[in-house]
Amino acid sequence: MKTEEYTPNHIPKSTRIFNFVWGTGLVALAVFAWTGGSFHLPGKGASEGVTYTGNALTLFIFAAAIGAINLFITIVDHYDKRNNEQYYKKASQYCSCIAVFLVIAATAVQFANEQVAPVVISNGN
Repeated sequence: MKTEEYTPNHIPKSTRIFNFVWGTGLVALAVFAWTGGSFHLPGKGASEGVTYTGNALTLFIFAAAIGAINLFITIVDHYDKRNNEQYYKKASQYCSCIAVFLVIAATAVQFANEQVAPVVISNGN
């Protein structure tokens, strides 16, 4: 019985450079948003976009950081020669899902925070 020799996966250099640049950009975005206390995500067309502040900003910063980790995971996977690609793939999937969830949650929280309280009309009791 012949055992198959393991060959580690190869991530092209262009992909590693792309992931490094975008991952660093996401870290810079998170730091910029954190130090500035708010972050404006412009809208398209007639939309004014969203300005994240408070708890929504915190969620957005975590989403950017987790997105950066996801990009850096691919780079680390390339240099790790052990037979464990399935763990990197699973970690990448988790990071992607968590980051998307956090961006949606940040937008929902910001939307809820921007709502004007309804006027309550009473008879004076």
